[in-house]
Amino acid sequence: MKVGFYRNALIGDNLVALPAIYSIKALYPTCKLVVYTNDIGMELYKDFDFIDELFDLSVNDFEATLKHINSWEFDEFILTQPIKNPCNLLGKSNAKRVISLLSPRNFYRLKFHNIFISRNFDPTPQYQRLLRLVREINPKVFDEKFSHIDFSPITLKPYENHFEFAKKFLDECNAKSYQYKVMINPYSRTCSHSLTPKGWLKLIDTLARSYPNVLFIIPTYEGNPQSFDFPKLENLKLFYNTLDLFNLIALTSQINLLISPSTGNAHIANNLKIPLIGIFSKRDTMLWRGENMELANLIIVPKERKKLKESDEELIIKQVLERFEKFCK
Repeated sequence: MKVGFYRNALIGDNLVALPAIYSIKALYPTCKLVVYTNDIGMELYKDFDFIDELFDLSVNDFEATLKHINSWEFDEFILTQPIKNPCNLLGKSNAKRVISLLSPRNFYRLKFHNIFISRNFDPTPQYQRLLRLVREINPKVFDEKFSHIDFSPITLKPYENHFEFAKKFLDECNAKSYQYKVMINPYSRTCSHSLTPKGWLKLIDTLARSYPNVLFIIPTYEGNPQSFDFPKLENLKLFYNTLDLFNLIALTSQINLLISPSTGNAHIANNLKIPLIGIFSKRDTMLWRGENMELANLIIVPKERKKLKESDEELIIKQVLERFEKFCK
């Protein structure tokens, strides 16, 4: 059997797809599995040997991608993003069956096998929605074997040079002298529900001053367009990464806790089974909750950041501090 899988998205979206991608190979070990993704997915997936081939959508146009798909003559193709371009692409392909979530772009296409899961009213998280697509390949096989799958092979694995990069930073911070290493990520390009810059600064300042035995790390990079005037405290350090995402992954694997909005950092921590205190919208606590995220530690932001009142932020910060105190006990 030959199976194609389409995932063209940001860091968190690509990581959320890993359980579904791996489960295909776990359930059908002799199948050929080809993943169509972007430059982010190419970087994240490149060392997973359960993927037989990666195809970079970032550098191939519609016709080149269609030609590649047709060369494989897929028996099954999992389309995780039923939007215009990929629906047209697979509609024109020779893939025998396309399994997808129902959308206005695919409901009329005969070879599309669509399932409906409401994006707004069904609490099923994204990673489980993608697993539902995999189930449709053969529901009987999935129901009999899925519970026996060991998902440890999907753990991100930085190289030695990435761990050396992280270790150099931690050594410069004298990290061994602290009880805990905690990463706080105040940055988000796409997340509408988060603290304001003022709120993040208040939270960071309060935590760092209240817990001098904890090393707090802010991940960033040179040229970051989102800037903060962070307090100058001995136990608060900025980690400046290069363009290599796996340096950040290596550092995240060494921390004890992450505090973050619903972003790629949260899903990196989820993949590595690092505890998270999340600052999420109510919708994201359902849709983007990872399998290793504790629901009780996902704090709901009641409205968009630009609409938050000072009292709203005070309550969110209070809840973060309460969760953090429990973590330290």
